[in-house]
Amino acid sequence: MKILADFKKQFDREINIYLDEKIKLTENIDKKGSDLIKIIKEFINNGGKRLRPAIFYYSFLDYSSQNSAKVLKLSFIFELFHSFALIHDDIIDNSDLRRGKPTVHKKYDLSTAILAGDLALMLADEIFSQEINEKKIIDLYNEFKQELLVGEYLDTIKIDDVNKIMELKTARYSFVKPAIIALSLAKVEKDEIKKWEEILRKTGILFQMKDDFDGTFGDEKKIGKSTDTDIKDGKNTLIIKRFLEKSNNKEKTRFNSFFGKSNSKLEDVIWLKKNLKIYRIDVEFKEKILNESKNIEKKLSQDFPDNKLTKLIKEILVYFQSTV
Repeated sequence: MKILADFKKQFDREINIYLDEKIKLTENIDKKGSDLIKIIKEFINNGGKRLRPAIFYYSFLDYSSQNSAKVLKLSFIFELFHSFALIHDDIIDNSDLRRGKPTVHKKYDLSTAILAGDLALMLADEIFSQEINEKKIIDLYNEFKQELLVGEYLDTIKIDDVNKIMELKTARYSFVKPAIIALSLAKVEKDEIKKWEEILRKTGILFQMKDDFDGTFGDEKKIGKSTDTDIKDGKNTLIIKRFLEKSNNKEKTRFNSFFGKSNSKLEDVIWLKKNLKIYRIDVEFKEKILNESKNIEKKLSQDFPDNKLTKLIKEILVYFQSTV
């Protein structure tokens, strides 16, 4: 994905300069205390697509003549907040790996991970408060944060409404809100923002479907995490929902005996994946991802400007098609 890769290269260079400056400033408080910033820097540099800051960055610059360096610094907000969310999410899920590396609480300890996550959130808020004082944008930013945390809570308590969780945790958090905040800052007309909101929501839902597909059927080496994690965590996905719709009572009984249990046996995980394929749920989801991504791509070509944001979203959709 060239546009995203080019952005990531630029973004990583500048956010590392920013974090190095923060390390020096924190050393004035206490030499050892700067370790927390170093852990955040290490976490960010362990990988990640930089999707949210890229959507914000191109949404803003496509509709504004704002200084690109200032917009890039504002985009740090979305990666720092994302780091906070992921570090704490790994604690909630008791995950061992993130992006193929040990999670922060596994590499260090629980207290350090909680504090590092908190500090990443504080850094995001600091940048925001230094650069933005418009009430409308403040409200949007607060919604961005609160929607993600509500979505995370609903996922944690395992509500049955999978679509609600996908909407809050992925579609709005990763695609819609970064763009809406940027477009609102750029003073884009409401009708144009509404048009982007709908297409980005659909792309975000598809993004989560692709993530769930990879998390169940993907290559562990490529995705950087175990493909039994969602099963052991009892994550309600559309794939699981579809299995429960198709399975018989005997299969449901076995499924309920291990789903959502950290001590699930390998043989149970293998049994579930085998049955997902027997019911052709893998094929069904693969076809859905392919068809939906092509439909969204066509809509972008017909109704949206040929700008960097459009090209970025198309690039993501083509990636879905080539890797599903």
